[in-house]
Amino acid sequence: MDFSIIINTHDQSKFLSECIKTCSNQNYSSFEIIVVDTSTRPSKDKYKNIKKLKYFHIKEKYKKFPVLNQMYQIQYGFFKSKGKYICLLDGDDKFSDLKLNNLSKIFSQTKTKIIQDVPSLFSNTFKKKAKIKSYKNNIFFKKILISWPQIFGTSTISCSREILDKFFKRGKPFYWKYLAIDIKLILFAHTQFDLITLPRGLTMKRIHNNNLDKTFSNLISSSFWKRRKMQIEYNFFLKKKNDFNIDYIVTKIINVIL
Repeated sequence: MDFSIIINTHDQSKFLSECIKTCSNQNYSSFEIIVVDTSTRPSKDKYKNIKKLKYFHIKEKYKKFPVLNQMYQIQYGFFKSKGKYICLLDGDDKFSDLKLNNLSKIFSQTKTKIIQDVPSLFSNTFKKKAKIKSYKNNIFFKKILISWPQIFGTSTISCSREILDKFFKRGKPFYWKYLAIDIKLILFAHTQFDLITLPRGLTMKRIHNNNLDKTFSNLISSSFWKRRKMQIEYNFFLKKKNDFNIDYIVTKIINVIL
């Protein structure tokens, strides 16, 4: 088995069928689809005849911390998976039918073990390309302002089984209750492995009012700065040293004020 696509979903039934369909339509043969659902009204019977699909309905373990519940779902799906490579996917997002084919070529032709691709953003009313912040690769920007790479979301991440296994064992992802798996996994990989960012077109990220990250996206909210502080602390945990830059100083000051 080459790929396991792990779909985490919670009360996303109106999007899930479309999500699964884009996985089933892959122009590639060696893969499985694993759905881990914590919905209050599961849809197991609806998907039981879909080839390559395994559906698991489990109880929420971290109701007060949705990002930890998402982490738990992905870990559960990982333990049930058999693929050499793991593709993560939120239940409201979609894959291009060429995604696995493209990933297979990259993984086989390079030594990379983790890839994130640049998504297309869409809703019922618009479709646009996610912005690539090229300045984040500038050495002066990384030294003076922010040291970590741009992060495009859970559904854009694909990695070797080895990396996800090490992440759950060494990265202590459940200790950091405000950080979603995309932040933690990319920071974990960034400090230890080569990370490739692919061109656009392999992932489609849905934008709507119930996106998990909405709670922490408002720059003037206390939640944003609490998570920012935790992100700096997690980066320190991984690197065993702090990056004393402007972001570190400003975040520390604001959290003292809060």
